[in-house]
Amino acid sequence: MRILFLTNYYPPCQYDWGYMQLCEEVADGMAARGHEVAVLTSHYRHGAEWERPYPVYRLLPIDPDWHSGESAFKQFFFGRRAKEQQSVSHLKQVVAQFQPDIIFAWHCIGLSRVMLQTAENLPGIAMAYYFANYMPELADEYLLYWQAPAVGFPVGLIKRMLSPVALNILTREGKPVPLRYQNSACVSNYVRQRLAGQGLIPENSAVIHNGIDLGTFLQPGSSSFTDQKSPIHCLIAGRVDPEKGVHTVVEAFVHLRAQGLAQRFHLTILGTGPADYTKALRNRVVENGLESIVTFAERVPHHQMPPILAQHNIFILASEYAEPLACAGQEAMGMGLLVIGTTTGGSGELLIHEETGLVFEAGNAADLATQLKRILQEPAFATQLAASGQQAIMTHFNMERMWDEIEAFLQNLPIIA
Repeated sequence: MRILFLTNYYPPCQYDWGYMQLCEEVADGMAARGHEVAVLTSHYRHGAEWERPYPVYRLLPIDPDWHSGESAFKQFFFGRRAKEQQSVSHLKQVVAQFQPDIIFAWHCIGLSRVMLQTAENLPGIAMAYYFANYMPELADEYLLYWQAPAVGFPVGLIKRMLSPVALNILTREGKPVPLRYQNSACVSNYVRQRLAGQGLIPENSAVIHNGIDLGTFLQPGSSSFTDQKSPIHCLIAGRVDPEKGVHTVVEAFVHLRAQGLAQRFHLTILGTGPADYTKALRNRVVENGLESIVTFAERVPHHQMPPILAQHNIFILASEYAEPLACAGQEAMGMGLLVIGTTTGGSGELLIHEETGLVFEAGNAADLATQLKRILQEPAFATQLAASGQQAIMTHFNMERMWDEIEAFLQNLPIIA
């Protein structure tokens, strides 16, 4: 097969998001299996281009580009239509050069829907999507922006004045652009049910759970909790923001301190986020005398995570939004950590209470504290759960299995006449 991956960001890129890493791993896997691969992505690149066995075309504009520093007003009224035309032109240029059998759209928020519509209708080429997010719910970023309430002064006043004009322009342009998403695969059953239930993707869309590279994220053995003398090292890693529930984890440690148990643990919060939110977390730690128990650390590149995970016993996945299916939890399980987390979104397809880990109610700090106490009370059971979680990763949530299913999915796509 000749597969053209279509995605908004691609490594090397400072936006170290899980879906971007997953896309790269799948592209690498398809290339390693003998398929011809190319990637069409945005112009974002940080550092020198990596040497790969396939070309990466960094041509597409992101629109609206929230990283540009330009206001949404300016981006909308100046250059937006030109960016759409550029995207379509670049797509046709790469298609003519690479001549793919399949266009595989991976993560396209910020990319032109007109370009995607063009891709869906290219003769002789199959078009497919992989959803590790809820992109079909976001029909058009500019529609969402102009429909959102105007806040503040004077920006809010200007937005209220311009919104009717902008929405009228979008309506005349036929926005939102109707996309069929006719060949779709989803990262979890939850994502498929959510999108198909709204009529956004076909009911028969595939489910292909994401996987991890066992050559990188697998540590022989798993965490043991029978040593009652050493502190139990807990880790949160990723974006430090409210929807990730980091505040709930801090509050759980406040509960543990009140019960005289916090000193049995150490918590590392690894990542970056909004300055005001991070400051509030740090203040809460200081107010409750947890400075020696809770450590804040800066985000590290993805390839540096295995040795960090290896230094911890528990990974806390505290998401309070509908996480499609978190790679971070899979990687922690593969490294033998016990995962304690919420089952919002698709996470419950990986994290099964008292089978592959422990579950607490999203936003419930007392419940999380209770699950952490169980580690102290039932160390042998906690050790067994960590081993069971690791086995689940080795059996099902591995990259080889994902490559097999992606390959079969793509090979069975219908070609547009």
